[in-house]
Amino acid sequence: MHLERLILFRGVIRDPLLEQFLHVYQLSRQPAASFGELADAYCLLTARILEALSGLRHRWSGDGWTCLLLERILSDENLFSFKAEKTGLEAMDKDLMELAARDLRLLEPLGRLTWSDLIRQIAAKNRDGAASLPTWNLDSLRIGKKEPEGSKAQVYRYFFSQASWGEGAGLLACYFQQQGVGLHGRYYAFQWDTEGAEGGGFRPVLNRDPITFEGMFGYEEEQAQVIRNTRQFLSGLPANNVLLYGDRGTGKSSTVKALINRFGPLGLRLIEIGKSQLQDLQKIMALLKDRGMKYIIYIDDLSFSDQDSQYAALKAVLEGGLSATPSNVLIYATSNRRHLLPEKFTDRDITGISCEDVRFMDTMQEKLSLADRFGMTVTFASPDQKAYLAIVEQMAVQRGLPFSREALRKRALLWELQQNSRSPRTARQFLDALQGELGLQKMEGEQRI
Repeated sequence: MHLERLILFRGVIRDPLLEQFLHVYQLSRQPAASFGELADAYCLLTARILEALSGLRHRWSGDGWTCLLLERILSDENLFSFKAEKTGLEAMDKDLMELAARDLRLLEPLGRLTWSDLIRQIAAKNRDGAASLPTWNLDSLRIGKKEPEGSKAQVYRYFFSQASWGEGAGLLACYFQQQGVGLHGRYYAFQWDTEGAEGGGFRPVLNRDPITFEGMFGYEEEQAQVIRNTRQFLSGLPANNVLLYGDRGTGKSSTVKALINRFGPLGLRLIEIGKSQLQDLQKIMALLKDRGMKYIIYIDDLSFSDQDSQYAALKAVLEGGLSATPSNVLIYATSNRRHLLPEKFTDRDITGISCEDVRFMDTMQEKLSLADRFGMTVTFASPDQKAYLAIVEQMAVQRGLPFSREALRKRALLWELQQNSRSPRTARQFLDALQGELGLQKMEGEQRI
C-alpha cells in the first residue's frame, strides 16, 4: 500500500495501534510465519482495538477498524492540519491541498480493509487445526452512546461512503478549522501541567464539569455580560479580559465552566492555570498564538498577598508588556477580592505620618492597577433572602422534588441558618441533602415492603 510514501500524514502509521495492525496483516500474508506467532500478535491487537473503541466518546458507523483509522487522521498534527486550523480552506495553499489529497489516497486502501478481511487471512494460516481465535463483528460492537454530531458526522459519512478519500481533503480542512487538531480538537478544557514535556504542556480535562447556564438561577444579568463578551471574542470582534468578582458560592467559577459547555463546539477552549503558574503565562501565550482556536485562560480564586510577586507576570500580560497578547487569547479570572491585592488602612494615610512607605500613593496605585487592567469586571453579590428562596424553588422544580412551596422554603431557611451562608451553592447543597434524604427514605420503604 506504499504507506512509507506518506508525506504529511506520516504520524498516522507511527501510532502503536496502526503499527500492530500492519504487523498482524503482514504476518498473515507471509508464507513462513507460524500460526502461533500470528495468534500472539492477533490477541495483542484485539486487546488494543477493544481499549481504543471503549475510549471513544461516540458510536460509529461501519467497520470499527475504519473508525479508529479515521480518528487518528482527524487527530494527526501536521503542516496541513495546523494550517487548516489556523486559516481554513479558503486560504489553503494549492500545493499543500494536493499533498494532503495524495496522502489520503495512500491511506484509503488501509481504511477499506475490514476486520473480516483480516480474520480470513488469519484463518487461512490455521492449517493444523489449532483452536480458533476469538472473533467478532466490529460493525455490531457498539460501545459508544451516540453517533458523531456536527462536522464530525459529515466527515464520517463521507469517509465511510464509496467516495474517493483524496477528494475529501477539503472536507478535512473545514473540520480542522471548526474543531481543531490533536488534543485541542478532541477536548475543550485543559489544565496547564508544569511537569509536561519541554517545561510544560496542556493536560486535557477528561471529566469536564457538565454545568450549563440552564441549570443556574438568579444571576442571568451577570452571566449575560460574560456570554456577550465571549460571543464577541468568538466572532473575531474586540472583547475584554474579565474579572468575575463577588461573594463565595455565587456562581463565578460555574459561569466560566458553563461557557465551555456552550461554546466548545464553536471553537472555544479553556486553559486553567493556578496562581503559582502565572510565571508561565508568556510560555502559554507562545504555544497558543499560532493555533486557530479561541482560548480563555482561566484563573480561579485569584488573590495575592503583600509578599507575592506573581502578580507582576499577570499585570504584564493583561496590558503593558513588550509582547502583545495574542488575538485568540483572553484571560478570565474569579476572585472574592475586588482589588486582588490587600489594602491596609496605612495605605490610605494621606498625611504620610504613619505610613512606612515614603511613596505611599505609588504603593496604593500599584495595588489598585492590577484589577483595573481587566477590561470588564462583573460583580456577583450574595442574594437576599427573597432571591435565595427563589433560587431554591427553581432548582427544586428542575429536580422534580415533591415538596410544597411552604415546606420547601421553611427547610431552606433552616439550612441557611445552620450553614451560616446564603448563596446558590448553599441552595444546591441543601437540595442535594434533601434529594438524598428522599431517596434513602424510598429505598428503606421498599425494603420494608
